Amino acid sequence: YEYQREAVEYGIQHPSWLLGDVQGLGKTKQMIDLAVWKKKHQGMKHCLIIACVNNLKYNWLDEVKKHSNESACVLGVKKKGREPSMADRLEHLKYGPNEFFWITNIESLRTKKEGRFYKSELVDIINKYIANGDVGMIVVDEIHKCKNSTSAQGRGLLKLKGASRVGLSGTLLVSKPLDLYTPLAFI
Repeated sequence: YEYQREAVEYGIQHPSWLLGDVQGLGKTKQMIDLAVWKKKHQGMKHCLIIACVNNLKYNWLDEVKKHSNESACVLGVKKKGREPSMADRLEHLKYGPNEFFWITNIESLRTKKEGRFYKSELVDIINKYIANGDVGMIVVDEIHKCKNSTSAQGRGLLKLKGASRVGLSGTLLVSKPLDLYTPLAFI
């Protein structure tokens, strides 16, 4: 659709932004198309997708297959029907997945307080990939779920440095204006 083309064109020209289309208008497809364009025309190596609703990780896998010829993986390996553990995700990430799209959930970014600072090994590894030019774009799906900048996952999200950033939400303002702080600080 024309509005989807406009969003992709906007994303080409703007490194960080929010896409606030209502549910069902194809935000996922638009991000897949944008990432593929950046790969073909700007040499982007990987796109990180962060799903703020855990089950959407697998929806992203299906949508990537449906709308592109690119490869995708959920960080960690699902074993015997259970979700990958944090150790599984870290192990997978340490060796650099070969797939173009890397998908994880927001809980993976949770920080822990160590002394006076909040740290996350997974965020640190992602930041190294960003600094090396391996991850060129981060998409946060349902970013309105990350409204608390002082939560463990909100702190982790805001610790990501560099790369193009896009927040997706059909309902960005959930209850009060302060809910916009974390999504806007992220982009």
